[in-house]
Amino acid sequence: MTSHETIHSTKEIEDLLSNSNLSFDNLRYLAKEVSVNSWSPYSQFPVGAVVVGIDQTKTLKVFSGTNVEPTVSLSLCAERNAIFNGITAGYRRFIALAISLPKANLNSQKSEINFLTPCGACREVISQKLDPKGILLIDGVDRTFTPKELLPHPILDANKLKTLTIEEMDALDLARNALHNTHVPYSKEKYGVSIVIENTKDIISACTLDSSSFGCSVEPLKSVFGVYTAKGNIKAKNKIKAIIFAFPFVKYPPGDALQLISDYCEPKTKIIIDNMGVTTIEELLPWAFKL
Repeated sequence: MTSHETIHSTKEIEDLLSNSNLSFDNLRYLAKEVSVNSWSPYSQFPVGAVVVGIDQTKTLKVFSGTNVEPTVSLSLCAERNAIFNGITAGYRRFIALAISLPKANLNSQKSEINFLTPCGACREVISQKLDPKGILLIDGVDRTFTPKELLPHPILDANKLKTLTIEEMDALDLARNALHNTHVPYSKEKYGVSIVIENTKDIISACTLDSSSFGCSVEPLKSVFGVYTAKGNIKAKNKIKAIIFAFPFVKYPPGDALQLISDYCEPKTKIIIDNMGVTTIEELLPWAFKL
């Protein structure tokens, strides 16, 4: 299957899976099997994932991955590991992903989907590599998901940028200034971020900074959250009122940044994206896993 060929429906994917003896139950079983190989000393929460790759002849192949945690900052989720294994083997397109979380309390009526869905960073990779009609299965969850449901990229109303407060406009100017000061000779992925905090006049900003190893590059939202925490704001219960992103062109914040917002901000915290509009984490990252 070449890159320009289109899968027209979920039913087409189900037929492809069925013809290769890959039922939903089989995929869930394979994901659970690989979860026993998890290296998760920090979370103590093993996760297994399998992804189904498809080549130009419509031949399917299954690749597996589990979460690995050499350090907290270098942890890699099962979903991305599985997809990266497929890419390493030469596959560029995937049609189904199954996830197993054997330690999740799946039998509890209080079990919530947001504790079981992929994190924002995994959703970013899934949205880029899983077919738009692709099927995402989570062991213990009856329904299936599509990449679009997990990372919807809603259409925003740019007119809402005209309603920003003076404080938010100042923060937007700082984010734009940070954008112009980025140092990204390798990735070219530059953007600036600023945050507005309640009960303080501080507006914290940061920009992207490349590392020659790429993987060690600095993500600006992590920087501003680090400064925010270092000032004692979390302990003081100061809340983040608004988060502002400035990109050189129309673009949504990356999934790993959205995950941080989900972890440490209120669901209705204002997210301002320059040239696009105003939104919330509920719209950008539904069913988001939270600490």
